[in-house]
Amino acid sequence: MKTILKTVLFLLLVTTIGCSQENETIPINESDKLIGHWINPIYTGSELQLTRASSLKNNEYGISFLEKTQCVERSSGWCGTPPITFMDFQGTYTKNDSIIIITLDNGMQNIKWKIKTLNDKTLIMERM
Repeated sequence: MKTILKTVLFLLLVTTIGCSQENETIPINESDKLIGHWINPIYTGSELQLTRASSLKNNEYGISFLEKTQCVERSSGWCGTPPITFMDFQGTYTKNDSIIIITLDNGMQNIKWKIKTLNDKTLIMERM
């Protein structure tokens, strides 16, 4: 009986440690920290705070800044009427110092942001 209990506890421990996302390493491009996936939006007035992630979430807003000035915005679009479905909008971006201009292929042109904070974990931008 003790052997079975020990085995079950060991398997439970291994499963818990193996499934922990805190151990996940997110790659960071040290030459351009903007490159990556940004999720968990927090809006404060004209500011948007995002958190770095290993990928975008399926049914939540996020934006990916990719190599070669490509970007993907995962959004529900302009209509927030339930049921909300999220789609990926492809586009490009240009970065000049702390100013980012995003041009999406869905017709939304020249969304302009000013980077206020950019580090390994957080991106805070202000809409211009």
